[in-house]
Amino acid sequence: MALKLDGIYYLNRNETIEYLMHAYDLKWCITKWENGKVKISYEIQSSQRAYYYVTGYKIKSSKRVHLSKRELDVGMCSS
Repeated sequence: MALKLDGIYYLNRNETIEYLMHAYDLKWCITKWENGKVKISYEIQSSQRAYYYVTGYKIKSSKRVHLSKRELDVGMCSS
């Protein structure tokens, strides 16, 4: 379940993939740690592949790392 803090939604990595697949109609999407950030790799329906990096956030109420929905949307729009 997405966490909302100060008006910003934070998704865990599984929720991130589900959100991006649905919101941007992707063929596939994966996440992995790389150089201290989370790399989002994906392929759109026209078979173009791309990637971008986002910051992972540790939230006190959760043991998992979360990603900002705002950063995910900015990354998808700029790639």
